[in-house]
Amino acid sequence: MSVGLAELDDDHKQLIRFINQLGADYLEKDRRAAIRQSLVALRRYAEFHFAREENVMMACAYPHLEEHQGEHRDFVQRIQELTRQFDADPEDMAMIVNKDLLEFLRDWLNHHILIEDMAYRPTIENNPAAKDDAKGFQSTQVWWSG
Repeated sequence: MSVGLAELDDDHKQLIRFINQLGADYLEKDRRAAIRQSLVALRRYAEFHFAREENVMMACAYPHLEEHQGEHRDFVQRIQELTRQFDADPEDMAMIVNKDLLEFLRDWLNHHILIEDMAYRPTIENNPAAKDDAKGFQSTQVWWSG
């Protein structure tokens, strides 16, 4: 699943960890706080990763950047909506966080990495601008979405 840049590969591994943690939280007895925390952490880390990835693609003049950004925005909006639903009715967790959601998250991330992200691999792999941009990226550069 490597996209050819260690920083982005590490980000992908962390996103998978967040999704796995959400799955573990779902199985806990008193899970409301843990699920909300995992949803927020997943969104925030996704925002960080997407911003870094988009900066790398910009540095390399990746021609499909806009489409890729659209997928990122859709994913973050979906997590935000799930968090809003959860906040509105945390007792109804089965509707909001269930095996179908976890499967969606895993499938989305696998598809996104294996198809969408692999498409930019030839553009960024062994590209000094990509490596410099990924290493120098700071969390303060993230497009936080309230």
